[in-house]
Amino acid sequence: MKKLKAIIVFPLLILATFVQAQMPVLKVQQAENEAQKQAVNLKKLNIDVQITGNIATTVMTMTFYNNSNRVLEGELTFPMPDGVTVSRYALDINGKMREAVPVEKAKATEVFESIERRRVDPGLLEKVEGNNFRTRIYPLPAKGSRTIIVGYEEELNFNHTNALQYHLPLDYNQPIEEFALKTTVFESVIKPELAEQPDGTFNFSAKGNTYVGEIKKTNYEPKHGLTISLPKRSDLPEVQMQKASTGYYFMVNVFPKVQNRPRQWANQIGLIWDCSLSGLQRDVKKEMELLDLIIKQKQNLTIQLGLLNNNFKSGGNFVITNGNWALLKKKLESVVYDGGTNFSAINSKNLQAEEYLFFSDGLSTFGKNTVNLNKPVHTINTALKADYSTLKYISLKTGGQFINLNAINTETAFKQLSQENLQFLGIKNGVDVKQVYPSLHVNVDGQLSLAGILNGLNTQFMLQFGYGNTVVLEVPIRLNATEHTLTSIDVRRVWAQKKIAEMDIQYEANKEDISALSKQFGIVTRNTSLIVLENLDDYLRYDITPPAELRSEYDVVMKQRRADILERKTDLMNAAVAMTKDLKTWWNTDFRALKTNKEKDKYPTVAGDPVADVVAAEPASQKMEVQEMRVPAPVAIPPNQANRRETESNALHEVVVTASSQVVQRKSMASASVALQGSVAGLQVADKKIITRVGEMIQGPTIIIPEFKSDKDYMKNLNGKPDSAYLAYLKMRPGYITTPMFYFDVANWFYQQKDSVRALTILSNIADLDLENADLYKTLAYKLKQTGNYTEEIFVTGKVLQWRPMEAQSYRDYALALADAGQYQKALDHLYKVLTQSYNSQIADRDQGIEEIIISEINNLINNHKDKLNVRGIDKRMIFPLPVDIRVVLNWNKNDTDIDLWLTDPTGEKGYYSNPRTQIGGRISNDFTSGYGPEQFMVKKAVKGKYKIEVNYFGDSQINISGPTTITAEIYTRYSTGKQERKVIVLPMEANNKNGNLIGEFSFN
Repeated sequence: MKKLKAIIVFPLLILATFVQAQMPVLKVQQAENEAQKQAVNLKKLNIDVQITGNIATTVMTMTFYNNSNRVLEGELTFPMPDGVTVSRYALDINGKMREAVPVEKAKATEVFESIERRRVDPGLLEKVEGNNFRTRIYPLPAKGSRTIIVGYEEELNFNHTNALQYHLPLDYNQPIEEFALKTTVFESVIKPELAEQPDGTFNFSAKGNTYVGEIKKTNYEPKHGLTISLPKRSDLPEVQMQKASTGYYFMVNVFPKVQNRPRQWANQIGLIWDCSLSGLQRDVKKEMELLDLIIKQKQNLTIQLGLLNNNFKSGGNFVITNGNWALLKKKLESVVYDGGTNFSAINSKNLQAEEYLFFSDGLSTFGKNTVNLNKPVHTINTALKADYSTLKYISLKTGGQFINLNAINTETAFKQLSQENLQFLGIKNGVDVKQVYPSLHVNVDGQLSLAGILNGLNTQFMLQFGYGNTVVLEVPIRLNATEHTLTSIDVRRVWAQKKIAEMDIQYEANKEDISALSKQFGIVTRNTSLIVLENLDDYLRYDITPPAELRSEYDVVMKQRRADILERKTDLMNAAVAMTKDLKTWWNTDFRALKTNKEKDKYPTVAGDPVADVVAAEPASQKMEVQEMRVPAPVAIPPNQANRRETESNALHEVVVTASSQVVQRKSMASASVALQGSVAGLQVADKKIITRVGEMIQGPTIIIPEFKSDKDYMKNLNGKPDSAYLAYLKMRPGYITTPMFYFDVANWFYQQKDSVRALTILSNIADLDLENADLYKTLAYKLKQTGNYTEEIFVTGKVLQWRPMEAQSYRDYALALADAGQYQKALDHLYKVLTQSYNSQIADRDQGIEEIIISEINNLINNHKDKLNVRGIDKRMIFPLPVDIRVVLNWNKNDTDIDLWLTDPTGEKGYYSNPRTQIGGRISNDFTSGYGPEQFMVKKAVKGKYKIEVNYFGDSQINISGPTTITAEIYTRYSTGKQERKVIVLPMEANNKNGNLIGEFSFN
């Protein structure tokens, strides 16, 4: 039995300015009892805060203790405020803290998962969708602890009293055994003020121009957070400098005094309201307050409401007179939040206005994050998990403003939206400075911070401010290395973060530069993570430069034996060419002739032979011929699968004995070999066109599948008409809001009721449940394929490819989605990439045999669409038409999962991993005992009769939010002939069903 890992989720470590939040809350996903839910707690917490100027550096050291008797895997997900990113991560290795190093995100994920399977100690911190971060730690030992360090820099903003403000949430609902908090404010001429403190005992003491506050407690539960106000003298710029290899990094903080100018609101405003499932996480009350201020100022206007989830539809046209917007308010208060989010569905044809207000978290989970609008769009966010870059880009591109209501109050937001804001326009006489950020026009609300690189020792230049392109104010800046290099902050990292933040607004165009910069400065971004490995060999094996403590030893060893240690990477081309030859041999074999020749063979008998005597004594109608025992080709079985294979082989191995047309098998196989006769109770005929009248069928394949009906308790409440069933679903949803199979099952019910619109909305909720969860997205993709939603299938499989480019299945799933949508050339190119990508040895071993499936699919595209394809890039040795009468292909959504495809033909013979070549010419592809599959059955010339498809799901080694393993089976008849038919089946699996899960049946006549 494979070792079980539970996933611990600490949902919210929210480090956002001006937001009431929580410290880590630990939860065991799918816990069986309350004790398991409380298995892990935060035992020690040490927080160190250092503030210089408008930059705060926060370092949190957290020790988690596992009270259970099970080894667990930890996952800590936390949002960060706009402009903040993690720049330090460390994990305890053998009792000593080891600093993480930056690595490309996909490689870091690949390495982490590879090492994790060896039961050693990797740690990974990555940025997921939006400005959200996730750290994965394995193992959390039974009755043991792990310690992590997370550090980040934050640029502080002004509050309504014109003071910089720092906020640290400490709202933790359980006592912490050991708690320590230290805060140091450097170079402050005015004493910091405490707007909020944990318990009344925290205070600052002065040491010259440095102020220090510190508390240490045991069994401590803070009552409040820590909020520090830092009054600033606004008459002089603040300058910080740091020596570099050439020149200096510098940061300047200025406080321009020019007033903003009033702006007139348009008479017709488009209101785009994100009503997807994630909208439940927004602060709607705050958003309504902002709307109220806008409407009361304008008084008379027309607001057109657009409701956005997986679709975009009109919510009505509201004519507002004398500031009375009661009808619109009532409409917004009654909005149902349901479905994924698809920004690309927004269209000006459906919502025409002079300017737009767009309330959303910026996370487009079910479609591209582009908005097709050409008038100013003001984006407003109140969600803690948000994609700030997307919201900024939308507003910047259209000439609107981005408002983060987590960082400012509604009055300040209204003021910004109702004014033509003073903007930073650029630098004058700055010949000695370069790479200054921000480089774009940005709004200035009393304060501006910028950073750059100085070529020499000192210089002077002007910062220009104004409206549009008109300069109305210039602020002189003087940089002098002898005066400004005494600093307690890492100015170069602040500069790098500012540059990355600006480039991230157009991520696709800048992702390579972002990756290079983030690796150089150790900053976590969309495509760069921080990783900790256990020992030197792992850093050498995966070609990752280690932290300083291992660097010298690493350099020595790498010079001596780099080629011997480095993890091998290989593509699948040689195996694909060899597999093509094997497929050609199989396809050209006439299995009917082989069978006929065997039947003709006669051998002399010996008098007294007991078998011959029995046969001679039987009536002619009952004579039996002992068939030759088949010895299947050897199948490589991983060591950890040996016991399972031996047990299952005893139950499945068959001796076939024929008596006339009757098939006699071992009793254990009887139920699997019985061919169904006539109509099948509870089964659905896939293609009713072939039925002429009851009991009579024309020649042709018929696919019959079981109608999937979930037996979960919540399904009992879905009855009657779809309208009432939808209300029942909404009523039940709070109890299952994070359960993927709840949405899958309910959506399936609505599909069966022919209400595909509601079904797709409910199904798309799966995309909003978790950030960058490939398992969930794969499940979603399978159902989208089955229901013919191919545009959405392309998006979803494309996201999985973006997250997991190290796996062959990511390219294959995306390619097949493209083929579903008729994009055959792109589909062919991505299928071929499966064979030309390089894979590490573990993944290559896991996926051995996938070439057989890819070759079949490449040749299917070429055979069916050759006039539309350019095949010059395809190795000609792999192009060979492979039309077959029957093809069944199976894959699943989870790694570390063992699933087997079984197919019983009309003779009663079962093809499976121990019998991969059947008498009628059936061919089962390589057995995948981990990974995602796929597994495939093909037969070139099918015999007439019924074929039965089953799946044996032995189990997986994961318990997490993505729920049970889900499989998809594609059944083809007349495959690659130009007349092929396909049926797609998607089913959640029941583990340890040794009799097999019935997937479907089809008749071939």
